[in-house]
Amino acid sequence: MKWYFKILALLAAVALLPLQYLLLERVYSSLESNLYSVVDERFRNAVEEEAMLRLGETERATLMIVQSVLEARGSTLNKDTLAMLFALGLEEEGLQALSFRIIETDNDTTVFHTAEDFLSEPAADRMSFSSLTTHVIPVSSDLSKGIAAVITNPYKAILPSLNGLIIFSVLIVLFVIYCLYKVICTLNKATFINNLRKDHTYAMIHDMKTPLSSIMIIAEDFKENAAIISNPDTVEQLRILEEECNHLNRICEKVINVAKVDNKKLKFVYEKIDLEQFFGSVKSKLQTLYPQTDSGHRRESKPQKKISFSADLSQEKWLIADLMYLTEIVDNIVDNSIKYSKEEVSISVRSIKRGKITELRIKDNGIGFCADASKRLLRKFERGENTVGISGHGIGLNYVYQLMKFFGGYIKIESKEGLFTEVILGFPSRRQYEIQG
Repeated sequence: MKWYFKILALLAAVALLPLQYLLLERVYSSLESNLYSVVDERFRNAVEEEAMLRLGETERATLMIVQSVLEARGSTLNKDTLAMLFALGLEEEGLQALSFRIIETDNDTTVFHTAEDFLSEPAADRMSFSSLTTHVIPVSSDLSKGIAAVITNPYKAILPSLNGLIIFSVLIVLFVIYCLYKVICTLNKATFINNLRKDHTYAMIHDMKTPLSSIMIIAEDFKENAAIISNPDTVEQLRILEEECNHLNRICEKVINVAKVDNKKLKFVYEKIDLEQFFGSVKSKLQTLYPQTDSGHRRESKPQKKISFSADLSQEKWLIADLMYLTEIVDNIVDNSIKYSKEEVSISVRSIKRGKITELRIKDNGIGFCADASKRLLRKFERGENTVGISGHGIGLNYVYQLMKFFGGYIKIESKEGLFTEVILGFPSRRQYEIQG
């Protein structure tokens, strides 16, 4: 598993904490605001009721009228009665668990001109986690004196309402952390198994090459002494043996190279390559593998294809690349062109210079595929829908794609089903390179 996936998973888990905090904070603020409204109203009612008790009136009047009458009579506020009335009001609201104290204030009469002015003060400035202060209520006709109630433990009325949400939030966070832990453990195990499989495949293929090399040496030895073998069928069987050994050897090399690509163990040695000479050798190899004339005694192990190969390298005759891996790239593409084509195969190569990019365009007249499949076929083990019955494993184009990424270049595929396939290889220009010695 890539290290940055683990970092992202950890950040995702950590990101839940501020999100849960914001949710709890919003809900708490809403409950706090609602509590403030209830407490503030109950305190105003308690002040009015206390004044009415002193006045001996049974009908409720506005607080300022009541206070003016009380002042004229020389009656003063009874804080104990007010506290009792306020406590009864809180009990009616189910808030008896709250503790409070009543404070007296000196008001700035240049700011407050009427009793209603006191209610215009922002309530948010009077709320916090540890205390809640009601609006000031004037208790003198000139508004210079006032009283307010301070709730010293508002959280006792708010937190019980949040218990369910807090428990749910904690469970969600723990569940997500557990899921991420299990996902990371599963991915680590899958990565270990995948690496173990790769190492096993690499070791197995590497061990296969030793007996395969011995078989090839024996086949070549028999071929060199073919003159003493009079049976034409035996000669043909030796040729088939050598051909299939070479084929098996190429498959082994491909698997080993794919393993190197997966493990990022490639090391490029750049050199200046003569493209005419390079593709000349490709053409010679095709003529050797697919001779155009057959002997009357040859018995083919598979139908022989007629190969036509041409190269137009007039625009760019040189390329800076690693010769060994460039050969791997071109061989894979040419092999696909031959494999996925009919009896007569036409392969053409063009070199095009596009600024600092040299493009090699390899085109064939094969069975092609639909345009939507071009990107999908670059993935490992992906094959075209029209390749049923044709041997292959779907690793060749992915191998080419990975090599082009290491080169710092690109690969594009243009195709039309039943007509052609053109593979475009883009190689970046390099000013400095290491000449292979």
